[in-house]
Amino acid sequence: MVGKCALLLLGSVLIGGLLSGCTAPRAAMTPEGLLAVLGPVPGFTAAQLPDDWVVESNGEISQQQLRVVSKDGVQALRIANGKNAFIVVRRTQAMLLSTPFLSWSWNIEPPSAPGFHPVRVIVGFHGGNPASGSWGSQPLKWLGSRLPPHDRAISLTWGESALQRGVFEISQAIDARAAPRYTVRGGRENAGTWWREDVDLADLYARAWPGDDVGRAQIMFIGIATPPNRPPAPAYVSAIVLSR
Repeated sequence: MVGKCALLLLGSVLIGGLLSGCTAPRAAMTPEGLLAVLGPVPGFTAAQLPDDWVVESNGEISQQQLRVVSKDGVQALRIANGKNAFIVVRRTQAMLLSTPFLSWSWNIEPPSAPGFHPVRVIVGFHGGNPASGSWGSQPLKWLGSRLPPHDRAISLTWGESALQRGVFEISQAIDARAAPRYTVRGGRENAGTWWREDVDLADLYARAWPGDDVGRAQIMFIGIATPPNRPPAPAYVSAIVLSR
């Protein structure tokens, strides 16, 4: 069953974490300052994740919703939303200011329903919020989640219109712990083509939470999330890389 961290996947990620998450396997940076988050590797499924990956869902995830395929000659992870919300992430260990740049390639199938595409890239952080405290002080209510402990998250989305590119919705009016949404690209006219994206996570973090200590923030996980109960619209994601 889904933990509380995944219950707001429709528009954001709810901020929380698992107390024991800090002891779970986490992917570390190379000496060159690179982390290949997702290749992907063949055989990557919800039932056969590497040790430093975790998946949460409020129901069953079918093999068709999360599998490795070849899309236009590119090895990619195919993610399809469905009845149940889910989030799949890789636990990471990286200081935000040391490795602020996130890049990936994606190919989006246009949704039949209006609004943002249901598949989005998710990044979780910890340490910058002075009110959050240490891992050991995380509240017991998050024991229902397997996600790493985190106090901030950003959702990187595909917008309904190409004109939404670069729009950063920081408002926390819906929920004080909801993730800001940054539109990386959008538009039905851009669907069906591979696009390479590059974002500066440190810049987005500083814009979203100007009162935080960005120098103390760590990138705790990087992954992909989908909301429940929207018409299926698959996305293909490849070559997620974190770098300095």
